[in-house]
Amino acid sequence: MNITELKKVFDNCDITEDKIIIKDKLTETLKFIKENYEFNILKEIVAIDNKDKGIELIYRLYSVENEEEALISISVKNEAESVSKIFDSAYADEKEIYDLFGVQFIGNDELKRLYMPEAWEGHPLKKDYNEQDERLKWNE
Repeated sequence: MNITELKKVFDNCDITEDKIIIKDKLTETLKFIKENYEFNILKEIVAIDNKDKGIELIYRLYSVENEEEALISISVKNEAESVSKIFDSAYADEKEIYDLFGVQFIGNDELKRLYMPEAWEGHPLKKDYNEQDERLKWNE
């Protein structure tokens, strides 16, 4: 991937040795990368709760034609743009991240719990989740 060209098109990104960090324009950036750099597969979306810095979402893209991967990262508070209209495979990952981290994906109308019961309060992979919750003692 030509990082220099990407930085010219999007002034909202920083480049580290392993990923491209964007500040905004998530769907616009991923659509551009898919169309112009042939990254046609979204392998996964990973979420990491960095406490005060927000939740980091890492999009792992793959180009079949070039046999190359790209990691695109963005930090969000409680909501992010859904990329499910760009990559169909995003639906499941966005549901999982919603369930476990509480991130609302704007544009994904299918957000619902995947692992936790519908009545469950909170999101168990957030760092502010109460680990002493009595409901979690079922496996002791």
